[in-house]
Amino acid sequence: MSTVQVDDDVKRELFAVAADLQSKMGRRVSLGETIRVLLKAYRSKERNAGRMLSLFGSLDSASEARTLLKELRSEEEMNLGRLARKRNT
Repeated sequence: MSTVQVDDDVKRELFAVAADLQSKMGRRVSLGETIRVLLKAYRSKERNAGRMLSLFGSLDSASEARTLLKELRSEEEMNLGRLARKRNT
């Protein structure tokens, strides 16, 4: 696993897309999976721009988004902790 640095606005949008995917899929979605979905959509032959753009800004409430983002961040931190423990053993 590696670290990717992005601007704060890009990070917020990525978390929003992840939260939207989580809502649509009915399960937790990692940031890595979110990036894979975005890359797949970008690389698809059809490049359905409308579909890609529909992923952005689709959350109704800012408080709902914050809750989902906190859950995603917590999950990512737990995953990183597990990986660190595995690496140290």
